[in-house]
Amino acid sequence: MSIVLGNQLSNVAAQTTLDLQGIVTSMRSSGMTDSAISATLMSDLTTGGRIFGNYRNQVKNTVKSGVSMAGSNGSEGRFLDKGVKEFQWVTVSAKPCPDCERRLGETGTMEYWRTVGKPQSGFSVCQQNCQCQLIAADYKGENLDKPLVRGKKVSVTDPKMAGKHKTVQDSIKWAEKNGVIHNQLNKMPLEHVNEINRAISKIPKRYRQNLVIGDFDYFSKVTGRKLKGMELANFGVSANINMMDAKLLTLKEKIALSKKGVGGMYRVVGVNSKGYKSLDEMLKYQKRSNKAYMKRTGNKWSLENYKGKTPHHEFGHIIHNQLPQDMRDNWNIIAKRWANTAGVDMIKIKASWTEAYGEAFAEAWASYIAGDKSLLPDYIIKFMDKV
Repeated sequence: MSIVLGNQLSNVAAQTTLDLQGIVTSMRSSGMTDSAISATLMSDLTTGGRIFGNYRNQVKNTVKSGVSMAGSNGSEGRFLDKGVKEFQWVTVSAKPCPDCERRLGETGTMEYWRTVGKPQSGFSVCQQNCQCQLIAADYKGENLDKPLVRGKKVSVTDPKMAGKHKTVQDSIKWAEKNGVIHNQLNKMPLEHVNEINRAISKIPKRYRQNLVIGDFDYFSKVTGRKLKGMELANFGVSANINMMDAKLLTLKEKIALSKKGVGGMYRVVGVNSKGYKSLDEMLKYQKRSNKAYMKRTGNKWSLENYKGKTPHHEFGHIIHNQLPQDMRDNWNIIAKRWANTAGVDMIKIKASWTEAYGEAFAEAWASYIAGDKSLLPDYIIKFMDKV
């Protein structure tokens, strides 16, 4: 067992080394300095990013596999000591891999199983993540004609369930538990709703308040702002609306809140799920739009396009609006520096936008949270670390 675990850890370290070499080479070829590369890697290490986070998870899974393997070996030893000759394969998973599923209920001697591959031996698709067991073939204590499921059921509102729901209703329950106080998510495809929830889960809790989410029609209903013309081709939109000005409360409710001295802001986000019915369709048009802009102007419009970007970008606006004034002032200074060097037109200040460098923050937030951090300068990453 020690040899198997040692080999697994060696493979994890080797793969991480290759990934690091490739990423460093890519960043150098794009013109990044050694100090910027070092800062990016250090940020990835401290935040558990895609490089070191993946390494950490693989080591954790290897240790977990070792504990499970030790338990299985101990059980088999006790069975053999008791004179058990035949062993039955029991599948322990709601969705076993195809290799393990075929073995459900199969029996054989321990020599046979060592020859064809025991659980966690690496023969199967699930390899060392296998949860299957070999038990005495004459054991009749449970119904073993179908896979067993370990562990208790996870609540649909559990934070870890963000973006993993199978129904829109379950995803709405999650959203309402995590800062969404009004929504019309039931009018949107599940794929879009799951991506919205995934983006919400990345927002620090101090900024995750009074969220109002829906499609473009719902955004117009809440804000009283009718989207028209080219706006209808947009992918997402966001706004901060005083509760008293929003079209969600009746006059009676507004008077009651006013008497109590209760007020505040709704953080409204709309996603164009009618214009773009899937994430793939939205990404296709984002890429097409960026390519057309590049051909027309010679410049990039957005920093990057990736599947599911829109909610992260729009929630970036929501966060930016809530930053303390000193942070906003500092952001304007470093964003101006970034805008002058990035070669991306979206992040430049525009007279029609009410927030100086608000688009720059939204683009940076989306890349920092879910995109490619290597596209961001080290000083932008350090700022986002403090958000």
